[in-house]
Amino acid sequence: MEVLWSDVRFTVRTLRKAPAFTLVAVATLALGIGANTAIFSVINAILLRPLPYPEAERLVFLTEWSEQVPEMSFSVANLKDVRDQNTVFASLVGYNGQNFILSGGGGAAGSAGEPERVNGRQVTSGMFATLGKQPILGRAFGPQEEKPDAAGVALLGEGFWERRFGRDPGVVGRSLVLSGEIFTVIGVMPKTMHTSWRNVEVFTPLLRLEDRIGGETNRGDHPGIYVLGRMKPGTSVERARAEVKTIAARLAERYPNSNARQSMTVEPLHEAVVGDLRPALMLLLGAVAFVLLIACANVANLLLARAADRQREIAVRLAVGARRGRVLRQLLTESVMLSLLGGTLGVVVGYLGLEALLASLPGNVPRADEVRIDGVVLAVTTALAVLTGLVFGIVPAWRALSIRLHEPLKEAGRGSVGPGQHRVRNALVIAEVSMALVLLVGAGLMLRSFYRVLNADGGFRSEGLVIANVALPQIGYREPPKRAALFERVVAELKAQPGVKAAAATLPLLGGWQSSFLVEGKPEPPPGQRPSADIARVSPDYFSVMGIRVLEGRAFDNRDREDAPPVCIVDETFARTHWPGESPLGKRVKFGGHDDTEEPWMEVVGRVAHVKNYGVDEESRVELYLPFLQDTGSGFTLVARTDDAPGIAAAGMRAAMRSANPDVPLYAIRTLDDLVAERSAERRLAAQLISVFAMVALLLAAVGIYGVMSYAVAQRTQEIGIRMALGAGQESIVQMVLRNGAALALAGVAIGLAAAFFLARLISSLLFQTSAADPPTFGVVPLLLLGVAMLASYLPARRAARVDPMVALRYE
Repeated sequence: MEVLWSDVRFTVRTLRKAPAFTLVAVATLALGIGANTAIFSVINAILLRPLPYPEAERLVFLTEWSEQVPEMSFSVANLKDVRDQNTVFASLVGYNGQNFILSGGGGAAGSAGEPERVNGRQVTSGMFATLGKQPILGRAFGPQEEKPDAAGVALLGEGFWERRFGRDPGVVGRSLVLSGEIFTVIGVMPKTMHTSWRNVEVFTPLLRLEDRIGGETNRGDHPGIYVLGRMKPGTSVERARAEVKTIAARLAERYPNSNARQSMTVEPLHEAVVGDLRPALMLLLGAVAFVLLIACANVANLLLARAADRQREIAVRLAVGARRGRVLRQLLTESVMLSLLGGTLGVVVGYLGLEALLASLPGNVPRADEVRIDGVVLAVTTALAVLTGLVFGIVPAWRALSIRLHEPLKEAGRGSVGPGQHRVRNALVIAEVSMALVLLVGAGLMLRSFYRVLNADGGFRSEGLVIANVALPQIGYREPPKRAALFERVVAELKAQPGVKAAAATLPLLGGWQSSFLVEGKPEPPPGQRPSADIARVSPDYFSVMGIRVLEGRAFDNRDREDAPPVCIVDETFARTHWPGESPLGKRVKFGGHDDTEEPWMEVVGRVAHVKNYGVDEESRVELYLPFLQDTGSGFTLVARTDDAPGIAAAGMRAAMRSANPDVPLYAIRTLDDLVAERSAERRLAAQLISVFAMVALLLAAVGIYGVMSYAVAQRTQEIGIRMALGAGQESIVQMVLRNGAALALAGVAIGLAAAFFLARLISSLLFQTSAADPPTFGVVPLLLLGVAMLASYLPARRAARVDPMVALRYE
């Protein structure tokens, strides 16, 4: 320990004597380590850290499956059968989303409170025991609350309890009016759950209203119920998956009308929550790893130059009896000390970078609120710093000791540098250039892809549109005519608002409902093989407000009401798929259900352009539109086209709803541009980050080339003086130095292009309308890198050309 402490003291003195070298090396390492710290913090929180539940690895997520809808919600009857027939789950529970309107005294004691829409979730009893969570106040649901027509009870989320009731413990036993129905609060659930559950404000029992969500008599109804299971100890996901598929096959054989050609899927809950982010996060981790490697190569080059200047010192130490192992340890101590200093500053850089990154993350990134620099991240950063110090220090230290003692001792001043050391430094620069090119190609591909996402036609015009969601209470709005009347009043009031050019309604907006269907006159597919379409109910003027082109026939109008013949409008892909080369007008379709005879045939009255509901870069189904006024449902989304600022339009929407019915709240008011941008936010963020890392890599590579060429010029000062004394002109000296820089850059570009062609294929799934071998990207990036390399070489070349031959001949 005393020897180690002596090495540390000597290292501190040595680094203090070379402040410029120390500052450059530490700053370079801090940049690389800080970027890795920030990205690893995100990966640790989202991908590596278990979900916040006891024995979270035993929790799984189940969905039903069909060829048309790979991840389909459960029917109530299928959920019960899997729950009763399985042998692998300690518990199996279901849930669905259900928003409520809170009104009538739903606030702190003594406050009536304003009506508001609250984020709800209906759950089966045993849900919280399955997750391993207990109420922090009161109790959870029991089986008695799931019986048909049981009294309504509710659990509050802790955040909602705090915001709306000021953490009043007397909330238990109070009554809430949710969507016109009275519920009694029986407890409060903690915030210590993963994001999608932590943000739930009110929980109610799922099966209490089983007849409304499709009970035993309707296995073909899938009312948005998803299933969680806790596997028994020792049970693997593969075994649970195999048993669930066996149960699904048994149900398909027993109930062919509803379950034929359907199965069920099982995956770890953690994977279900964060799985879609894994490719993008791994891409970013690879990018910052390249940045760190380039930083290591830069610092290794600095140490090689420093070791050359210290050859005489090292030779003297060896000559007076120091063992080579002792000197090697001292040199590695310097490297590790530099790296630890860089790591310390890197934590600060990482913290600042993480703050900026979290501010840029889209709101739908799971577990984003759990991202932080914790003990695990600090431990990994420390280990990374030590490893980095050894990686960039071992080669310079080994080269410094690979000397013949008599050569440095014969030197009068500067250390001599052999061809072997030049080769090592050149190899490091070539590696830097090649890694920088790989990052630049990746950034170029991502940016090209994102540009095409921004400019792709989604089938509608989002600019100038403001949207707002409306949730109708069941009390007072059970009958479709009353819901239609409210809609018409709201739209009339909205059109009267200043700046509003047109208004319409839809449910849902841009995808969310799917259904199988039958086409009249076509062979009827067996159950389970029927085609599926996205379904939307839209009001008159919807297509004109959204800018969706009507290609044939007509749009809906006020004639298409509840008492009118059922009609529909199909999109162009629907028509092309089912009536190729024919007009769809006058054709008929109907939805396929448990009893197809119950569903009416709908006449096609129009054909419209295809809309990319889930984003221009996502797969979309054929679409079928229904008249909003024939069945408005339990809510809708208002869409208004305006020339005013979004805030003015939002105020107009609120005023229109207050005038129509002040007890019905609007929520999620925003521009359609914001919604569209949110759907591409992850792609935008990935493109931005990898571009930043690529620019850092380019800068580090340029610094590396500049450093090597500057040092080479300094080492060859005498040679350059002799050349100039013999008649060489400044231009030839500049060309000589530039040729050396170009040779290094070309070698790095050649290696980098080969690596980029290979690695680009790994990110092809993240690209949109962009080839992994995109010619413009692979053409421009090498030219950019060569241009930067030439600029970095030109500055030392100019300095070399200005050498005074007389001074150079007296050099050393």
